Amino acid sequence: MTTMRVISYSPVMGWRSKSVRNATTERDEGQSADGSGLKSLHPLQPDVASPRTRTRLRPAVRAVVGIALAIVVLVIFISLTGGREVVVAVARADLRLVAVGCIAGVAAISSWGESLRQALSTAKPVGGLHYRLAYRSGDFARQVLPMGHLSGSAIASYAVSRPFGLQYEEALAAVTVADLLNLLSAVTISTLGLLFLLLDSDIGDVRTFVAGLLGALTVASAIFVLVTRRRDLLERAVVAVVAVGHRLAARLGISTAERLLRPDSVEQRIESYFRTLDTVAENRKRVALAGVFAALGWVAFGTALAVAATALDVEIPLAAALFVAPASGLVGWSPLPGGSGGVEVAVTAGLVATAGVPVSTAAAVALLYRVCGYWVVVAVDAAATGLLAALYPS
Repeated sequence: MTTMRVISYSPVMGWRSKSVRNATTERDEGQSADGSGLKSLHPLQPDVASPRTRTRLRPAVRAVVGIALAIVVLVIFISLTGGREVVVAVARADLRLVAVGCIAGVAAISSWGESLRQALSTAKPVGGLHYRLAYRSGDFARQVLPMGHLSGSAIASYAVSRPFGLQYEEALAAVTVADLLNLLSAVTISTLGLLFLLLDSDIGDVRTFVAGLLGALTVASAIFVLVTRRRDLLERAVVAVVAVGHRLAARLGISTAERLLRPDSVEQRIESYFRTLDTVAENRKRVALAGVFAALGWVAFGTALAVAATALDVEIPLAAALFVAPASGLVGWSPLPGGSGGVEVAVTAGLVATAGVPVSTAAAVALLYRVCGYWVVVAVDAAATGLLAALYPS
């Protein structure tokens, strides 16, 4: 009997090696010794999907279910904000301006990818087509999976660490910096837009948006304090949680998880995370560039919103678009893919309050904005994911 060694990688289990029996050899061994060709009388086994196949299918099923729910929520949103009137308005949009809005939406995500690249490059130089495709594949998973925005940091870290030989903890540290800069730039751009609106004209009730901006600023401040001033507290919390998982894995006999969750291994990973975090933070030029690209991403999203309104022949101040686009991302939280439902409602409410447009008109603008800033982005990310698999097979 012959065997083959197959090596596979999992973000949870790490690198693994296992023996696989050769099917042809097994068939030959199943024949009788006298050469009569009688096969062993093993019962026929049904085809069963391998664990690797099942692992791949689970995220795909979650994505399909999430997208389906997102579409259902959008149908409900349209029916509650004007129904046929909203659909007709979107259908009459100027396609040339819609194309410009789509370019702005894709440019926004590309700018955020460049922001992360600047942070990653402090630990190891990355770039080129390979990095951009890898980042897009991570963004694709983040955009289509339910709760993807909550787990976005983990998804992005895994996507960009594999192609460049980075440790997951190193990539996570760079992603932490990029996410923090993204959050701060969202608050800054939105606040500036609001200030310009207040100086120029009277606006409606924006207390929910202001609360969202303050909440985001609080979260950003808390993260900054934890990773710079109270690392001991953060490390103790992580070690305590991991210790529970380690004891549970030992009790259940899950040897791989028990090995990965050993306290000494976890402490080494935490040290690697903080070491990379310090390396990133010490490179002020890279951090500044990452912040600039993060802010440009939000400006591009604001531009996409303003262009979407213009495509529908709706006049809204640019300051309103720059206020609403980042703020809606902060207050329009939804567990569905891409925050579907929540973002549309937030954009509609923001435009009604700041631009004084009717609800049905604001809803049409919100839908077109999401086409430019979400659905087209998902399509580009999907194409990049396929191209990554074709050009750089793992």
